[in-house]
Amino acid sequence: MTEELVDRAPRVRCHECGSDRVFAVCHHCQRPMCDHHSPLAYRQGGTLVRMPGGSAEEARPASKELAGLHLGGLREAVYHCKDHVHMVRGSLMPWVYAGAGAAVLGLLLLCVAAKFGLFLILTGGLVGGGAWLLDRAMATRIVRPPLPLVPQVNTVELLERLSGYVRLEDGEYTSTVESLTGQLTAEMSANEGHAALRAYRRKFGVPAAEPVPFSGGYLMLQGDVGLAFRAGQAPVLSGGTGVSIGGESADEHELFPADPQLPQRESTLAIDYEVQDRRSPREIPLWIVPSLVPASDRRALEIDLHWNRLGPEREQRLSLAVFDLIELEVPASWGTVESSAPGQVAIGRSGGRRTIRWKQLPPPQPGARSLTLQLRFERPITEVPESTDPDDDGSRSRLTLSGKVEATFEGLLSGVTGVGVYLPGGGPGHSPLPKTQTKVAVTFDASLRSIRYQDDRVVPDENHESDLAQGRHRADEFHGVLPDSRTVAELTNAISSDGYYVKSVVEHPPFRDDVRMGVVNRVWDIAGRMYVGLFPMDFDINLRGDEMAVQDGFTGNTVVQVTVKGAYAKGTLVDSRESSGTTGAVMDLADATVETDLQGDELLRRIEDTWVSLHTRVTDLLAARAERTVRRHALPGAAEKIHHGELVDTVPEHVVRADPMPAVSATAVPMQTGSMQTGSMPTVPVPAAPVPVAPVPVASNGGPAPGDRRAELVRQREAADDAVINGRINEDTHGRIVARIESELSRLEASR
Repeated sequence: MTEELVDRAPRVRCHECGSDRVFAVCHHCQRPMCDHHSPLAYRQGGTLVRMPGGSAEEARPASKELAGLHLGGLREAVYHCKDHVHMVRGSLMPWVYAGAGAAVLGLLLLCVAAKFGLFLILTGGLVGGGAWLLDRAMATRIVRPPLPLVPQVNTVELLERLSGYVRLEDGEYTSTVESLTGQLTAEMSANEGHAALRAYRRKFGVPAAEPVPFSGGYLMLQGDVGLAFRAGQAPVLSGGTGVSIGGESADEHELFPADPQLPQRESTLAIDYEVQDRRSPREIPLWIVPSLVPASDRRALEIDLHWNRLGPEREQRLSLAVFDLIELEVPASWGTVESSAPGQVAIGRSGGRRTIRWKQLPPPQPGARSLTLQLRFERPITEVPESTDPDDDGSRSRLTLSGKVEATFEGLLSGVTGVGVYLPGGGPGHSPLPKTQTKVAVTFDASLRSIRYQDDRVVPDENHESDLAQGRHRADEFHGVLPDSRTVAELTNAISSDGYYVKSVVEHPPFRDDVRMGVVNRVWDIAGRMYVGLFPMDFDINLRGDEMAVQDGFTGNTVVQVTVKGAYAKGTLVDSRESSGTTGAVMDLADATVETDLQGDELLRRIEDTWVSLHTRVTDLLAARAERTVRRHALPGAAEKIHHGELVDTVPEHVVRADPMPAVSATAVPMQTGSMQTGSMPTVPVPAAPVPVAPVPVASNGGPAPGDRRAELVRQREAADDAVINGRINEDTHGRIVARIESELSRLEASR
């Protein structure tokens, strides 16, 4: 069995137990400590406690190490690890002053009571002198802490920048990651800096000329610390997971104003770092796919921007927040920009080329992975020779379409999720909500030489001979299959497992049949997409039918129609007069045409094959559901009388069904969102409601009675009239139904 070592990003953890829930840090060595392993830093009611409770006025810091330095109340509490634990009880100078006072009093009493005065002089001298000597000894034994200052940390921002270059040339797409760096920035402000400095010099006897180092607390990174601070930055703590707020000389720092009367000063701490290689993407997660809009006379350009969510770990993926800038450079020979989408665009000129800029473009919708830009120019789009900088090695030659994209992602590639702020004594301080973002800047070049002019192919197409010959335009009907949510769910799960991307499932509002009681007409639209390489193919599955109540539940009929739409190549932008590149060779137009035709035929075949495979998958699944319904409701009888996909029921032998309903057409109406919608679509075809056809009586010879049949046909025509008036069918469908009824009425009249 082989084992593989995987490097993991470090985390700030308790040095005792490894918990990542850090409560405090040692203010001597900055070791992190969890709540359980932090010392009891407060005294309340004569008892040491970890945090004050109840009335905070009754609590005070247990150690006097930072007392008298104007920190304010409980902020003077200090925390120590086991290696640096010590307790400072305070200065002995009050005893020195008491002894001196007793000696002075003894001198005054010498004239009145010589013995008592002499006693006070000796006692005061011994107490004061001893206290002074002990205080000096303690001062030399205890390490003097830096001047503590508690600044207000207003904002903390971590910003990482990913830059790279992508290129699309001769059908090949390459991308290069150039750099990935980051910066931690903290904005702070402080009051009473000079007052704290004066108190510090008095307490520890520091001369005015001697520089005083100060500490404003610590910033400890939270989450995965997949970064390394750059060398030579003094504030970085040992271990590389935290930063110290402070300096070597308080007199020279901006938090201590030169003018003592100035009440407040502000300061910015900026620390640079590099992101670990394992957390850096191997390629730029951005794809730029240009294409010519079909039927646009080669004057409309469409650019699809596709992106992936950044991040090495699935649970830490970063989502796109906004496109800060999208800039395109195109040849000026294409003419002015007549229209654009999105419409908020700025157009200019740069170096003989036209520049088009979009700023602050959000994603189309939350969770989206693509954005489409459309431009229509005054003149046809043509490929132009690339211009190469003489100082360039050729890898950055500017192609026909070039530009840059700048985008902002929420979160950090390094894995840092926040920053914990700790006071100079090591206790927890106020932590502002951090701002964590990743900026991606990409420059790109794209050649239009291999981009083919495209047209759309819709399967089925009533104007296409192949579709008519193979009957692809006819809808498939399945008896006994309910057009309900269970059928739709099974259908979407099946096609999703085959690799089709389902974008939306929309149920149109159901409506009750006015002629048949207990019958509900339902319509569903399933829309999605699949890709063949970079070429998308959209599909729509229209599922409609009747749902009716029977004695043992529900039954119904379902009609389904599958439509696939894709783009195929009709030619390229290169003709026989254009060179094939810097070599100066001239392309053979005949060879290029043959190659283009082969590619176009191949793509056409892929579109049709996609329809065949999707149609087969859908019809097989619905046929299986119909077959299960047949087995559940079938009567005993010969096997040859049971037809695939037809519901066999208990209709008496002397009753026959009317002719099957002709294929219904569709009319375009605005789509209405149903309960299962997962996306949005433009106007979609909604099928016409089927006109109900009821069983009719038969004559003694096995055929329908002429009078009854004529009356039934008249009722059908009236039902069709009502359906077209109510908008359930369109006029074309109404005309076909009426023509069939009139034809049958004419035959009945002729047979009389």
